[in-house]
Order: sequence, then C-alpha cells, then structure tokens
Amino acid sequence: MPNSKRKKKQLKIKRARHTGFCFGVKRAVGIAEDFLNSNKRAYSVGPIIHNPAVVEALSGRGLTVIDNIKRAKGANIVIRSHGISPHLRKRAVALSIGMIDATCPFVDRSHKIVIQLKRESYHIIIVGEADHPEIKALSEVAGKRATVVTTSSGLKRLTLKNKKVAVVAQTTLWRDDFLNIASSILKKGGYEVRIFDTICNDVVQRQAEAKELAGRVDAVLVVGGKISANTRHLAKICRDGRAKTYHVETEKEIRPSWFKGLDSVGVISGASTPDEIVDRVVSKLKIL
Repeated sequence: MPNSKRKKKQLKIKRARHTGFCFGVKRAVGIAEDFLNSNKRAYSVGPIIHNPAVVEALSGRGLTVIDNIKRAKGANIVIRSHGISPHLRKRAVALSIGMIDATCPFVDRSHKIVIQLKRESYHIIIVGEADHPEIKALSEVAGKRATVVTTSSGLKRLTLKNKKVAVVAQTTLWRDDFLNIASSILKKGGYEVRIFDTICNDVVQRQAEAKELAGRVDAVLVVGGKISANTRHLAKICRDGRAKTYHVETEKEIRPSWFKGLDSVGVISGASTPDEIVDRVVSKLKIL
C-alpha cells in the first residue's frame, strides 16, 4: 500500500558568499591567540571584537575584558580591533602596560587620515555612532575641532561656510547612510570639502550581498553579535528589502515557527562572526 503521508517540503537555504570573519577581525583574533599561546594572560579594554561567543572563548584562554585600564597595571593589553584613543595609550605607558596592537588596518588608516587632516586645519566631520568604540577613539584623535554626526539631522546646527571641511566614515557604517550625509554636507557650502570613503571594502560587499539576498528569499537570518554595528546594518538592509529578517547570535536562537510555510531562507553574517557559528546555523536549518 503506497505511503499516503506527504513528504515534508525541504527549506531552500542560500548562504551568502561573504560570511565568517573579515580580514581585520581574523587578524585581531589571531594576534590575541598567538600572544596567549606564549604568555597565558592578557587584558583588553572592552571586548576585542563584537562577538560574545568569540570573546568568551578568548576569555577561557586568558584574555580578560576590563573597563578600567588600571586593572592591567604592569601587565599587557591587546588593543581591540576598534583601535585605542591617544588618552588610553598614554595611560598605558604611564602604568607600564605592554601593548599588543590588534587594531584593524582599515581603522588604523582612518586614524592616519584624520591626523593629517588635523595638521592641515580641517574641520573634521566623522560620520558614525558616537558611542561606538571606534568612533570614540577616532574622535579623540581628531580633537576639539571634530564633529560626530549619525544622521543628516545632526548637521542642522553646523555652519560650514568659509571652512575647510573633511568627512570620514566609521569603517562599519551603512554606505547608503554615509553617501546621503556626505551629499547633505556638500549642499551646506563649505569653502572646501574633502570626502574620504573610509568604509571597509568587506563591509560594503556584505551590504550589497544582503540587499541582493533579501530580494530573492522569503526570510533572512543575519548571524552576529547584537552589539555589532555592521551586523545590525545588515539586518536593517534586509528588512528594508521586505524580507522577514531575524538577527541571531547563534543557532540556539532559531525558532522553527519562523519558517513555517516558507520556501527559502538566506544566511548572511556580520564581519565578526566566525565561520563555525554560521556552519551551525546552516546545519540547524537543514533539519527543520
């Protein structure tokens, strides 16, 4: 007698090409791991990257996250991928703290650009999230003449007439936001305006892929830390693409009910999400 049970429909899974660590994050984690292999103990002022699972794993190997640099007196700190402010660097020297620099090269490039612009007396506009560690450090590098803006509305009280103006971006910023704000700055009529697109190329590629993916699947899983700026931007891009979007840190947060009646799901990750977490997410989706 033929089996009358209807075969369960298989959910189609489309994994983005750009998943796992970006170059800067992979480099930072590698630097920390190499140091811990021979020294067993180090500190980071704030999490080295914005991924709780990775930070926890490094903690188990001896990297302790602190919020006050005094706790590392006489020891060593691994400078997080987001960079370090001049003030903290000076304090580290004063406290005889060794510094292992894991700053992302793209963040370091932004610092060098801003240092030169400051020397040339530009009013520097930094487009990014004011409370993000990268922007906090970059703002201090830029000095008192700098202005941090997150949206075009932040420009309303800014007078640029007869000023030399330079614009830089948070490396993990949503590029469309940056272009819109840069356009608004140009319209304010500064004496001279220089725009530096300092957004990381890897971030731009992920954003483009998120937009494309959201347009051809029923739902998207964005995998990465909830405090990760670039991951949150990916989630917003997917939602704007009208795909059902779920931001998860690990496969443990996935709910089968999310995909009931759907044919396809896309999977994309933030730049600080390791491949093994993305692999586990895909594996769980296959058995739903």
